[in-house]
Amino acid sequence: MADRTLRSAAVMAAGTVLSRLLGFVRIALLAAAIGTALRGDIFTAANTIPNSLYILLAGGVFNTVLVPQLVRAIKNHDDGGQDFTNRLLTFGFVVLAVVTVACVLLSPLIAELYLPKELHDPSRASERASMIMFVRLCLPQIFFYGAYVLVGQVLNARRRFGPMMWAPIANNIVACASIVVFLFVYRVGSTPPTFSHGEELLLGLGHTVGIAVQLLVMLPYLRASGHHYKPKFGLRGTGLGQTARLGMWTVLFVAVNQVTLVVVTQLAIAGSASNTPGAKAGLVAYSTAMLIILVPHGIVTVSLATAALPQMSALASEGNTAEVSRLSAKSLRQALAIVIPAAAAMIAFAHPITTVIAGYGAGANNTQLMAYTLMTLALGVVPFTVQYFQLRTFYAFEDTRTPFFMQCVIAAVNIIAAVVGVRVLLGEEHLRYSAVMLGAAYSIAYLVAVLLSRSVLARRIPRVSGSGIGLPMLAMVIAAVAGAGVGRVVISVIDSVTDWSGPVTSAVLLAIAAAVMLPVYVAVARVLRIHEVTDLVAMVTSKLPGGARRA
Repeated sequence: MADRTLRSAAVMAAGTVLSRLLGFVRIALLAAAIGTALRGDIFTAANTIPNSLYILLAGGVFNTVLVPQLVRAIKNHDDGGQDFTNRLLTFGFVVLAVVTVACVLLSPLIAELYLPKELHDPSRASERASMIMFVRLCLPQIFFYGAYVLVGQVLNARRRFGPMMWAPIANNIVACASIVVFLFVYRVGSTPPTFSHGEELLLGLGHTVGIAVQLLVMLPYLRASGHHYKPKFGLRGTGLGQTARLGMWTVLFVAVNQVTLVVVTQLAIAGSASNTPGAKAGLVAYSTAMLIILVPHGIVTVSLATAALPQMSALASEGNTAEVSRLSAKSLRQALAIVIPAAAAMIAFAHPITTVIAGYGAGANNTQLMAYTLMTLALGVVPFTVQYFQLRTFYAFEDTRTPFFMQCVIAAVNIIAAVVGVRVLLGEEHLRYSAVMLGAAYSIAYLVAVLLSRSVLARRIPRVSGSGIGLPMLAMVIAAVAGAGVGRVVISVIDSVTDWSGPVTSAVLLAIAAAVMLPVYVAVARVLRIHEVTDLVAMVTSKLPGGARRA
């Protein structure tokens, strides 16, 4: 069972790696084209809103409670879940269409929600107009995001995990193409205060078409999985009422999350909209750093959790809580074996990482504060990973009520820490550091999340042999800090004797740091007998030429 989970996770991880790489190419192109200050913040906010609204209005249900329902239908229904799935897809498509049209009509009001007080001044009318236009052009993405996740969840329930992770590659290719055209048509690296109408159309529609293509490439795989979709209306007798009841708590869960997102977006844009001189860390800095810390999450954590959730759901439905505990803990330890050293590397090598990703064209001189933002966010990577698995354990038992109440506490901590940090501790004089402070607030919130959910989960699932994570995690932290520390010393020595700068030399420094850090991490892990790390190394080396003999 565990081997099958790892194989499924490997397929998903491969697609995610390539998709993430293309995502960072898109960020680099955007940084070169429109910069990483306020101009970049306006587009980034508008292009983020559709996904956040989709998650708020429908995505919570689609992402969490549907897989257990679909698995049960495929297993128990005489038709293999065909009728249930068709009714579910039809209902979802209709809801998404109605929601999308309503949001497009309300786009000016939606845009205003995300704008800080600094941009409500009459002198900033042109910037507000650009934001509203971008929001209007990007909001149709809601339908395509939702339909993509619906189809993807059907494939996941049928154990076809790869397509959902590979499809975003098509989206990134289309988005990158639109930015390349932008760079050819308009002045490279120019940073006027607002966008022309042509610039808005090219960037906005280019990214929306990319999400549509992401959905279209999934459809052939749906038929290949054995499901033949035919529109079918009506929910009576399908058992979808249970899904709706479960989904209510998930909708409330993501609603709380979106309140946090609105507050964070406003505070982040305020950083780049401030009138204080010097480099600024606003929404682009925060969102780029967030994408960086989510690389190990997307490649490792999501892949392992997605592959394990159907098995955990099946075990939970049988009442086998001990095996649920073991499988959840084993998957979490496997994820942490990669996530912990990745987090350590992000802290130790933050500046070369941000320079490689965003140090081009108009964004070349605005990466230092982005690096500090990456450091504060990276402190929250490990608690975020632990929390992610703990939530999936609740979902395996079809409990969406408990995570909602926990999320209320988490959101409150994040919002209070963010508002106090930015508006009180920083104030107007140091507002340009807003993204750095927001990263710290995020990390504090997820540390609280782990402590809270861990105590709640302990009363639900028994502590059994093989379900511990505390000591292995501590050992991984020690090994990762040792490796990152040695790597940091090496590149500091190189910095002291050279005048290297720019993305290319930063990439060289990162390669040197990785070549130093990884062997140290593995060596210390062997000494500390961290089996998850040694097993991972054995699996990788077995794939190399002659690896079978070495293994």
